[in-house]
Amino acid sequence: MNIALLIIDVQEAFIGQRRGEQGYSNTFEYINETAALFRKAHKPVIIVRDIEGGDDENFQNVKELNVEDSDIEVLKEFSNSFWRTNLEEILKERNVDFVVLCGNAAEHCVLATYNGADERGYGVAMLQNGIFALHPNGLLDIFNNRSVISYQVISYMLNNL
Repeated sequence: MNIALLIIDVQEAFIGQRRGEQGYSNTFEYINETAALFRKAHKPVIIVRDIEGGDDENFQNVKELNVEDSDIEVLKEFSNSFWRTNLEEILKERNVDFVVLCGNAAEHCVLATYNGADERGYGVAMLQNGIFALHPNGLLDIFNNRSVISYQVISYMLNNL
């Protein structure tokens, strides 16, 4: 199995105003630690940025996200990170067949990308504790109806498979 991590829309314009909210730092701890696991295993970490509203400083990644030079950036203008981007080409070049999704927002871009991955035949799961939601019940709905994967399972997979 070849696996990649997709970090979706963790940009100032979308979540910068949420600093200080319960869970904000904790979510980034999961995202950053999971990304570190992928990098250590030499697996792709793909940072997806939505530039539909522009590409100025408001649409840059939030400072809490650890980004490395080895990370791959994909720019998108639609909710689904696969739609009219080079994401699928990047995954095919690396023989990726399973993607782990995290970022913002559970009910919108993360869900649209999840469905886009599934429609294209990729194995796909959302990172437990690594997703922001716009609405309080957004995560519960997603986690009850989509595949979720934990940091511990990812660590085991990257180290043993």
